Amino acid sequence: MGAALDLAAIGARLRTGRESRGLTLDQLAAISGVSKAHLSRLESGVRHPSIAVLVELVRALGVRIGSLVGEDVEDTPLTSFGPDVPRHTAAGLEIASVSGYANSRALEAMRVVVPASRPPTAPVRHRGEEWLYIARGILELEYDGVLYELVTETAAHFDASRPHRMTTRRGSAEVLLVTAADRTELAQIHH
Repeated sequence: MGAALDLAAIGARLRTGRESRGLTLDQLAAISGVSKAHLSRLESGVRHPSIAVLVELVRALGVRIGSLVGEDVEDTPLTSFGPDVPRHTAAGLEIASVSGYANSRALEAMRVVVPASRPPTAPVRHRGEEWLYIARGILELEYDGVLYELVTETAAHFDASRPHRMTTRRGSAEVLLVTAADRTELAQIHH
């Protein structure tokens, strides 16, 4: 399993990112859809962020998930990610950020391990799209109230604004998860 996320460091990076953009907690809450109270607890380092919350925050701040967890990329138009990329644990998942060059904004890719021992969480939703590819195991994807069993070498693509969650009961599952900004966000990014 990967190293636990350094919540205090993530909180400090989140606060720095918010303040460098001249945003108050209220403004970031309005832009990201994450409540002010939740943001405050994240910035204080007392709350674990879910993938959905990380996706909303990085989009609102115009940064990568890797930068929030302390992984900087070189200022080049191409970045590669090998098998030794740092892994972190958050909300019972093992996460490795495997995307992003210096100015990338439209998508985030992560390798995610969902352990069988992870207790079910509440379904999440966020703006944009998600694409999942099951690299190993059997993933149970609950999407909009319907349970889908996705086996190795299966992919799923969906509107992430609808409630969804990942679980597994038969051993761990390894998933390549890609989130993409919605068209409205992309228009704002490019202007």
